[in-house]
Amino acid sequence: MPFSCDLHKSIRLSTSFAAFVGLGLTLGTLTAYAEDAKPDKSGYTLFNPTPESALRDFSPDRPAKNFGATTIDAGRVQAEVELFNYTTMTLDGVRTQTYVGPNPNVRIGLTNNVELQLNFTPFVHQHIRDSVADTSSSASGVSDFYARAKVNLWGNEGGNSALAIMPYVKFGTAPASLGGNQTTEGGIIVPYSISLADSRTLLFNTEVDFLKNGNDGGFHNQYVNAVSLSGPIAKDVTLTGELWSAINVDPFHTVHQYSFDTALAWTAQKNLQLDVGANIGLNRETPALQVYTGITRRF
Repeated sequence: MPFSCDLHKSIRLSTSFAAFVGLGLTLGTLTAYAEDAKPDKSGYTLFNPTPESALRDFSPDRPAKNFGATTIDAGRVQAEVELFNYTTMTLDGVRTQTYVGPNPNVRIGLTNNVELQLNFTPFVHQHIRDSVADTSSSASGVSDFYARAKVNLWGNEGGNSALAIMPYVKFGTAPASLGGNQTTEGGIIVPYSISLADSRTLLFNTEVDFLKNGNDGGFHNQYVNAVSLSGPIAKDVTLTGELWSAINVDPFHTVHQYSFDTALAWTAQKNLQLDVGANIGLNRETPALQVYTGITRRF
């Protein structure tokens, strides 16, 4: 599928992502040596996997929108799959319903402090009904493809807090009929978590995206922030509440989105989690409701 952005912009974003991965490998190695009070796991890599006895606690990034601040162990793979997602939004008489599933995010441990994430949805279906024009249309296709690198700076092996950086690149594989812009874009996410009493966790995400303008070939920023509080409500069951915002400063039209999100996660086995969740829009430019269910498995 041809991209509408020029080749040089795509190469710059891809090169920047590769540079971030290289920086992450260096920072990950330095951080591993800095944690001298913890077990030395710096020798484990993608090709020398961390043994079962040395694995850190099972900690999926899902559910909810926030990314966690810790990485998976070196040489391990974790599949975090959204089995089904339904979203509905009505704006100016136009109702958009979107069905997604499955939506896998595959996390691969490269070193003790660095992981690679690959995210692609093979099926997306969208139905649009315009009550003003009395028209309707439907489209199906694939999503955009995302590649992320998560680099934990501290807190991987426990402690009162954890911090990570997550550069990413989005490749525009979604068709225009599903709102795709066939453009390579990118950004960086910074997750920070604080451990509270009673096994509760306060998690912050700050994100800056570099997106293509809607009406020309230029680029602009989008600023995303989220804060969530999670904690156990029963044996192996965790409840999460989250506030999320995104401000897309496209010069053609700035969009403000806000939502309240909630989710339940059940750790059914040592390396298996099941979850359900709902995101509720708090203003007219945000989808009114998004509901989903998912599964995470560590290998």
